[in-house]
Amino acid sequence: MSRWDRREPYRKQARDKGYRARAAYKLLEIEKRFQILQGVQKIVDLCCAPGSWLQVVTQHCKESGLRIIGVDTAPVKPIQDVKIIKCSIDALDLASRIREQLGGLADLILSDCSPKLTGNKTLDRERQVYLAKRSLALSLEILSKGKHFVTKIFQSEQTGELVATAKNHFEFIRLFKPSASLPRSPEMYLIAKYFRASAK
Repeated sequence: MSRWDRREPYRKQARDKGYRARAAYKLLEIEKRFQILQGVQKIVDLCCAPGSWLQVVTQHCKESGLRIIGVDTAPVKPIQDVKIIKCSIDALDLASRIREQLGGLADLILSDCSPKLTGNKTLDRERQVYLAKRSLALSLEILSKGKHFVTKIFQSEQTGELVATAKNHFEFIRLFKPSASLPRSPEMYLIAKYFRASAK
């Protein structure tokens, strides 16, 4: 085993299992702990490139009438039964495009969005929190009542604000750091379940 693989065993596991990125194991841990993939038919993965979360979704979701959409500006190699919308999550028409492709509202919104890191920790965290807020805003537009939302968030002074906003719209809120996340990384995941559609 190389020195790199000893430091990051999930990277080697991802390579061995055919996942496109080690991030697949973060979603697998989230699913094991919170069972967000159970019984869902319509799934949206924001900032989906290179597609490892989409791979996990296609493996675990077996409901009839399954529709899966990935959204990213970066190219994503085709995945069977997955539709890719190539655009920014800031696009004004994104919510309507997603609803059109799904044929209605979503059961699950996933967001593993990360900014291009500058090395400035304050700036990087502000940019990531913006992406998480944008993902939450989209979920409020396209999520069915009683369904779920998951987003990455970098720990910062604004984390509490995002969590408070989510609590206004979801019955269940948790912050979770998968073991597949690097120990030095500030990332955590906001798990929001049971959307209160009337709170829109």
